Amino acid sequence: MELLYYETAVAAGFPSPALDYREERIDLSRELIHHPLSTFIVECTGDSMMGAFIPPKARLLVDRSLTAVNGNIVVAVLNGEFTVKFIRKNDHACWLVPANSKYPEIKITAEMDMQVWGVVTHIITDTQDLRTCMR
Repeated sequence: MELLYYETAVAAGFPSPALDYREERIDLSRELIHHPLSTFIVECTGDSMMGAFIPPKARLLVDRSLTAVNGNIVVAVLNGEFTVKFIRKNDHACWLVPANSKYPEIKITAEMDMQVWGVVTHIITDTQDLRTCMR
C-alpha cells in the first residue's frame, strides 16, 4: 500500500508560512521492512519500556535476521517467556534492561535460558498511547 508523502521537513518549532513541498507516493513496507522474510510484528504489553516510548499496545517491527548489538531494543525469550528490553553486553556479561525505573535490570546467568528472538527496528503506536509515556 502506498501513501502520500510530502517531501518537506515539518518543524517542531515555529512553522514556515510558505512551505515549498513536493508530493509523491511512498510504500511503507519498502521503507520500514528491509528483510521481509525475517520480519514480523508483535504487540507489546506492560509498561517496562515506557521510557523508550513503547507503551502497552504498541506494535513492534522485529527483524530476526539482525544481530543484536549493545543498546538495541530486542525481543528475547527468557526462560520460555517473551520480553522486550534493551540489550546491554560486554565481554563478561549480558543484561536485559528495562526503560522504566520500576523494574530491575536482568543479568543473564548460566542458569537462565535466554535467546534474542529479534531486533526491534520500528515502533508503531497510537499517539494517544504515547501520553502515558510522558506522565
